Amino acid sequence: MDINNEMLLTVGIIGCVFGILNVIFLAIIFATRRKMAAVQSWSPTMGMVLASYLERRSSSDGSTNYPVVQYSYQVGGQSYQGAKIAPGMEVGGTGAGKVVNRYPEGAQVMVFYDPNNPSDAVLEKNAPAQWLMWLLLVVFDVMLCGMAIAFVF
Repeated sequence: MDINNEMLLTVGIIGCVFGILNVIFLAIIFATRRKMAAVQSWSPTMGMVLASYLERRSSSDGSTNYPVVQYSYQVGGQSYQGAKIAPGMEVGGTGAGKVVNRYPEGAQVMVFYDPNNPSDAVLEKNAPAQWLMWLLLVVFDVMLCGMAIAFVF
């Protein structure tokens, strides 16, 4: 195999990997956006914050604080408990403390629940701007693929 064929094979493999990653990222974006759209029509009810604290989670690249807010609410005389703050994936980091401060223990809060499944609830209808991060990753991946192809040709 000569050097051009090896380079084309390498670029092809990289392109396939980035293509698969882009499909995964786009699936996450669309799932989050769909969940956000569904939450907009959920019903409100009053609830109470049972616990609100930061949880430190460790990973291979260090540790991050995540907000934990546990709350109770009632729908049709049935009691429920929830811990989901917003639709989409959990987000930790520098804003975690602000989230915990917004929901102090014992506070009365508005809870938004799915009328078809009242055990599914959130405190905030809008997801953090994480979907924008995923979209930027897709754009960055496409640019890298384009640069790799331009480099080969």
